[in-house]
This record gives sequence, structure tokens and C-alpha cells, in this order.
Amino acid sequence: MTTTGHDDHAGLAGFTAAWETEIERQLRANHGWVVLGLTNFHERPITSTRLAEVLGLSVSEAEALARQYSWPGTRTRAGDGLITVDPERAKSAARRQVQIGDRRFGVTGCGSDIFLYAPLVRPWLQLEETCTVTGTPIRITFTPGGVERVDPGGAVVAMPHPRILDQVPAPCGHLDEAAGDAGEIIEDVDASICARWPLFSSAEAAQELMAHHPDGRVFLIREAWDLSFLRKWRDKMSALLDLGN
Repeated sequence: MTTTGHDDHAGLAGFTAAWETEIERQLRANHGWVVLGLTNFHERPITSTRLAEVLGLSVSEAEALARQYSWPGTRTRAGDGLITVDPERAKSAARRQVQIGDRRFGVTGCGSDIFLYAPLVRPWLQLEETCTVTGTPIRITFTPGGVERVDPGGAVVAMPHPRILDQVPAPCGHLDEAAGDAGEIIEDVDASICARWPLFSSAEAAQELMAHHPDGRVFLIREAWDLSFLRKWRDKMSALLDLGN
């Protein structure tokens, strides 16, 4: 495997090892992704009882995690414990449009997040984003089995070294328990990191960003799907959520 514009094997090995560690952490702290997968990203609500069952936690623990760490726009309704995801409730403006079946909505998040949530939804996911450097529309179609379509073919995802997460501000500790608004920490990540790491129409378009972040990597879209740590993510989350293929 090669990386677009980064062919030093030692550097790639270190980058991959760091992301292997980060994915292990994400798999241990997977509650937000579990919520997203169980709701099929905004298609249906789930009960906090169901979330607790999948996570192996008490209902109160599951609800608390859903409030604080789930995708922006996640809410737990008081009384019946119904958990919903509406990404258009996020504080940040949408950076890309996602279509799943006949549903279309805007989302925030890092470009690399796409490779974490695309495998969790059914029947397929289409994504549209405009390259902030060239103005070129980027269109990608994912199925449970992989990347079906990429236009333009040279579109890339720029991935930071996971140490960048150390820059995330510490949570202030205030949650709106009555409204059940989720994602305080995730909103911080989105504002402080993800806004700088979108998709690009080509490796050349990402050059200025990478000049400031030489420890990051740029991958073609199909190449990113096949990264070992993302294969591990797909396998373990698919088994947890009983997604099959």
C-alpha cells in the first residue's frame, strides 16, 4: 500500500501504528458510534434500554454517555428514554451532504469520520462535499462492501496524526440534562479540529494543509477504505451491531 504524496515507509508505519492504538480506544469508547449505527444515522429512534443492552451498561450510564459523547444532534427524551439523532441540530454549519436511501441531510465532522460511519448504515451512503481549495464537487458512494464510486477519481481524505486529539479542550462539565442535548465534547472536536480536515478533490489541493501538518497523511478514497485500522473498525463494529453484509 502507498500513500498519496507520502512514500516514506517508516513514517507511514508510525502513523498506522498510532491509528491502530486510537481505533482500539474508539472501540472501547464506542457509545456514540453505536448510537449512530443503531439509529441508522437519523432514520429511527432507539430506546436507552436497547443502547444499554448493546453496550453492556446500566440504562442511566448509557443515557449519560449518549448525552455527552454522541454525534452532534443526539437527544435522549425524558420520560420514555427514546434516543434520536438529527445531525442538522449541530451547532456548526454542515460541511457535506449525506444521502442514505431516500433521506438527505447535512453533517459536520472530519473527513476521516466518513470511514467510521459509512460502514454502519444501510443500504448505502452517498456523500457530496465541495473542495474548499478548488471548488470542485466531490461525490462518493459507499456500500457495506466498500467504495462503489468516487468522483473525481483523485479525491483524497487528509488524516491528521491522532496526537492532534490532545488539543481538544477539556469539557466544561455542563450538560443540559433537561433537553438531553448530546455531543458537548464532540462539538469541541468538530470546532477545533474537524473544520480543518475536510475531503479534497486531489492530493495537490491538500498540499497547504499538509505543509502545516507534516505528521498527517493523505489517502485516495479507495486506499483509505483498505487501511488496516479501518478494516479492524468495520469488522468489530459490524459484529457488535450485528450488521452482517
